[in-house]
Amino acid sequence: MTDETSELVALLRDEVNMPAGDNERLTAKIRTATTYVDAAIAGQTCPADVRRDCIVSCAADLYNSRDARFGVMSVADSTLEPFRVSTDPLRSVYPKLNAVGVMAGSLAVA
Repeated sequence: MTDETSELVALLRDEVNMPAGDNERLTAKIRTATTYVDAAIAGQTCPADVRRDCIVSCAADLYNSRDARFGVMSVADSTLEPFRVSTDPLRSVYPKLNAVGVMAGSLAVA
């Protein structure tokens, strides 16, 4: 595992509240998210810290999608209601990229 991947997995662990275990799945989600985010950036200039944040956000959505059967996230907390999860793994990423001038999502023109 590269240094960047290790760092991103550590950030993802914190984001999804998974202090230990599930290494293979976390690493796989980071790799997939990196592919998605880098494709969304598509050679545009993006600050490294924003790219990192976008990868972790996307990976967290991918990781949590396992618990979202039929697109509805169930929660073990009795104070929260189940909620619908977006099928677009980059939904949380587009606003962050757009905020730093990277044209992505509905603002990008093919």
